Amino acid sequence: MSDLRVELLAVEDCAHLERAQRDLETVLRKGIIEVPIQVIYVTSQDDAEFLGFQGSPTIRINGEDVDPQPELPVALGCRLYRASEGGLVGSPPIELIRAAVEAYRRSRLQAFQREEAAKVAEFARRADTAEASPGESPPPDKSEG
Repeated sequence: MSDLRVELLAVEDCAHLERAQRDLETVLRKGIIEVPIQVIYVTSQDDAEFLGFQGSPTIRINGEDVDPQPELPVALGCRLYRASEGGLVGSPPIELIRAAVEAYRRSRLQAFQREEAAKVAEFARRADTAEASPGESPPPDKSEG
């Protein structure tokens, strides 16, 4: 899963950074995913605006916030999340992190299945071509080389 990009954005001295990082590592470890977590410290309002940073901590999987909240403004400060029990917490709930990682895994699996189906279809097309003209060889595979 080399194309997986995991970012943890935070302001320095974020009281919830350690919890967010621990939960993120737990989800990745349970999913047997070895990928570095890129910790990005947001230190200025300009950086926050450039990154679309809505508060600390923020976890993104391939650039997508695990808890998209488009109504939140860009902010150089703390961020609150709604817990599954309904209260507010200072780091993304582990369920949201898990769901984002699983969504990534599903999309990778679907892409792999599409690629494999295309290979099977191409193989079948070549077999049909070979049967239709037994004296001729099928055209060379452009992927070989």
